[in-house]
Amino acid sequence: ICQKYEITIALVGKTGHGKSSTGNTILRREAFERDSNMGDGTELLELKRDTFDGYKLKVYDLPGLEAVHLSQEHIIRQLHSLMDSAKSIHLFVFVFNYTCRFSTEEAKAFYELQKVFGNEFLIKHGMIVVTHGDNCSKNALESRLSPEQAFSLWCEHSGENFKSLIKMVDDRMLLVYNFGTFENDNDRMISSKRLHEIAIQMFQKGKPYTKQEFDRINTKNNSKGTCTIL
Repeated sequence: ICQKYEITIALVGKTGHGKSSTGNTILRREAFERDSNMGDGTELLELKRDTFDGYKLKVYDLPGLEAVHLSQEHIIRQLHSLMDSAKSIHLFVFVFNYTCRFSTEEAKAFYELQKVFGNEFLIKHGMIVVTHGDNCSKNALESRLSPEQAFSLWCEHSGENFKSLIKMVDDRMLLVYNFGTFENDNDRMISSKRLHEIAIQMFQKGKPYTKQEFDRINTKNNSKGTCTIL
């Protein structure tokens, strides 16, 4: 495959849900500093790169959606910085923690993101990643279920807001394992390979989300008033 092929991915989610770790799983190295529930997490847009099988991967890690210690204006500026830098994005990865419940505040945040990026950006360019697959496997073992059955059960009990979000990303969802090394057939390597497959599928559609689209939508937003994230 020619080296000119470049895939751009943006990681979106709350601090402590595993955005940075998911970025590391995509890149197969500890490129981003892991966030945690105790820390402040990513405050500024971060970009890391690598090359796999002829594809150049650009992975952006955005500040946590809740970012209670940051102003709304700061987060909006980071979204603009994302599009100024990336120019186009093939895949928005929305990261959630298997051990946490999808909150009303998160649902509101995605409603606001649609205002910033447009009503169709989720279904055309989004996917859900659920982290802490090891916890799912543990629950599956305790319940005498397969990990797939346990994850399906988790999705069934995740609430209507989360089920709506699954539909909004056209059912593109993956349970991932972000811990451990990258060995041939271990859970983390399988997660990485699957994420690469989805990113390539989105790239091959040939219609990334563009800065032109972002600017057009935000020109309209500015004439109506400012958006908030939370």
